[in-house]
Amino acid sequence: MPDRPAPSSVRLLRQRAGAQVGLLVSAAATVAVAVATVSVVIAWLERAVAVAGDPAPPGLSPDEVAAQARVGAVALGSASPALVLMVAILAGTAVAQLARLAAAAREHETATIRARGFSRRQATMTDAAEGVVVALIGAVAGVGVAVGLAAVFGAVPAAALAAWPWVLATAVLLAAVFAIALRRGEGRRTTTRVGRATTAAVIVVVPLASALVVWQLPRARGRGFDPIVAVAPAVVLMAGALVALAVFGAVAVAWARPAARFPALQPGYPARQVARRIPIYAVAVLLVALTVAQAVFASAYSATWSAMVTDSAAVRAGADLRVDMSPQYASPVQVADAASVEGVEASAPATVEEVEIGEADAELVAVPASGIAPVVTSAGGLVDKAALEGTASPGGDAVTAEPLPLGDEATALRVTARAESSGTRHPGFGLVALLLDATGTPDDVILDGELTANDDGSTSLVAEAALPEEGTGPWRLLAIGAFRERAFTGATTQVSVESVEAVGGEPLDIRASVEFPSGINDVIAWLADGAASDSEPAPVAVVVTSALAAHLGIVPGDTFEFRYAGSGRRGEAVVSSITDLVPGASSALAFFAPLENVLVSQLQRDPSFVAPNSVWAAGDPAADDEMSAALGDRPVATAAPGVAAEVTHALVPGWWIATAGAMALSLVAAFAIVQTLAIARGRELGVLRALGIRAATQGRMRAAELGGVFGAALVLGAVTGGLASWLIVPALVRAVTPGILPAAGGLSFSWGLLGAAVAVLAAGLAIVVAAVAVSVSRAARSSTVGEESR
Repeated sequence: MPDRPAPSSVRLLRQRAGAQVGLLVSAAATVAVAVATVSVVIAWLERAVAVAGDPAPPGLSPDEVAAQARVGAVALGSASPALVLMVAILAGTAVAQLARLAAAAREHETATIRARGFSRRQATMTDAAEGVVVALIGAVAGVGVAVGLAAVFGAVPAAALAAWPWVLATAVLLAAVFAIALRRGEGRRTTTRVGRATTAAVIVVVPLASALVVWQLPRARGRGFDPIVAVAPAVVLMAGALVALAVFGAVAVAWARPAARFPALQPGYPARQVARRIPIYAVAVLLVALTVAQAVFASAYSATWSAMVTDSAAVRAGADLRVDMSPQYASPVQVADAASVEGVEASAPATVEEVEIGEADAELVAVPASGIAPVVTSAGGLVDKAALEGTASPGGDAVTAEPLPLGDEATALRVTARAESSGTRHPGFGLVALLLDATGTPDDVILDGELTANDDGSTSLVAEAALPEEGTGPWRLLAIGAFRERAFTGATTQVSVESVEAVGGEPLDIRASVEFPSGINDVIAWLADGAASDSEPAPVAVVVTSALAAHLGIVPGDTFEFRYAGSGRRGEAVVSSITDLVPGASSALAFFAPLENVLVSQLQRDPSFVAPNSVWAAGDPAADDEMSAALGDRPVATAAPGVAAEVTHALVPGWWIATAGAMALSLVAAFAIVQTLAIARGRELGVLRALGIRAATQGRMRAAELGGVFGAALVLGAVTGGLASWLIVPALVRAVTPGILPAAGGLSFSWGLLGAAVAVLAAGLAIVVAAVAVSVSRAARSSTVGEESR
């Protein structure tokens, strides 16, 4: 009787699919999860770029918002491939293992059809067709799931369809992986050799690539597409997972020997079964460990990104909210208006001036001593506020401002003064007072009064001015100035302040005398410069940045001179301490001093002063719109991320979306692997039953076996993720996010989200273990020992 002809490829494909429908469904489900995850991730990232700067930050023009959004989009483009690559690695690993299990299950079938004349070309085409069908079904299902998930995550459902190039690439990749793994699994004579060569190449290449990434990533800056940034997370996590897999294999083999010495069947039997089947369990361990490592990495990236971005923005702003008033000045009214905004807890004026130190350009930042504690940001500990506060009362020869309080009930200031001239005419002069309100904001008022000619040729003046009604009381007196009419003679004029009184308060103990130098018509008659020398202006105690100290070669106690940019005004500073950062400075070369001391230093050298040009406030950054409206619709800098950084923030939920997809991939693959393993070990159940091992005991042993494997994978994955996060997360955040300061660093974790993710994964694995244990227990009740097993 002639042999029946070999079946056609289509018929064979249908028959083979029907025989291994469980594994093929698992493979299709894996493709579906991968496609859905990639689609949702891409849709989410595109949404972040589309809505960047909507609504626009207060005071920024649409062009400025668009420019910042483009910067963020460029940085996002470098990092987004890492998310897709992680999904592809996990899905490819799972699909390859499912294909190998399908090939193993078809071992006898493959040998039979080969014996009947099924050619290698037909086998290759059949495997390729099977891979295409699995990928096509999975891709269609995955796109459907992605459309629904996109709506749930707030993205436009159509955005998931717009990611079709990524979907197509993912589906083609997984189809190729499935077909190649299936073909290699069926080619038994070459599989071992090729597999060992491939494994050896992976073991060598991935750690080397990981070392290259760790070395080069700190140099990346995200100004364009950077392949190091794109592959860094995947390469480092994969290298860690391979190390974890090697550790698992070594521990499993090492544990099997002492476990076998126990008199009971447990734990020796489960331990030896794991040690014998490490190649099969390795994929499950790799997937679970890589998933947990990715969850730890996502947690670290999320918390570290938030901390570094917020701290960097806070250092640059100097406070929670900041409004620069240049070219105008910050008045007491504006500082009070800022304090009245809902959500603002305190406000203060600030001076941020460009200065020149030799040939170096630097910045001077000054805030009233009373505003350092409540207003200046600590930026997560990056700013040394104790060092800033220490400059308020430096001691020694440095400037110390001691403004006199006028009292809570004071309503006006009255000054009595007398002027004498070396000429023949009665001298004419006037008085002006420099006041500080409770926030430290300066305001000058001209004192009005009638000049009285005395018989001795002198002139007396009793001048008075009401304290400003708008501002924040109580007020303090910092200086009294005198001015005279322009004189064309060489006569000298001496002005003596005889008494100063706060109307409604107590008399002030002020006596002073000053002489107008020749050709000078404005002088400071009295100054609240407590410890300053009368002969020579004193330096201001300052905190300098380490970069400025290194540039100038100075240490605490050294002095340096500086010039205010664009003017001939000069100053001198003495280094009180050195710190990494000065809040509010945009340059690394900067120094800080209390505003009162800076004003006194200026008035010691010149009868005029530089008024503060910025308003800082502590409070909720969400109050930026109201604060902008209160201060003339000016731009508000906050301690929150800017537009460019906010675009890159999409990577934070993006990593969690990819992690959720990885968890689903791991659970699907783990269930398929253990179920297939349970079927392959069916004969084992009858042997154990014949030896007197109860069905329930067999179920518990299988649960212990799987629980130990998955538990070890969870622990190894957590360690791997922590190590990978320590190695690259801070550098990755700097490379991806514009505006991160070099001093911002440190690793932190979102423990709540991490705990939830690991708990969900552990619960899913526990369900898989329980299901397999129940299945084994049921099968063991009816399993018998066949003749071939005796």
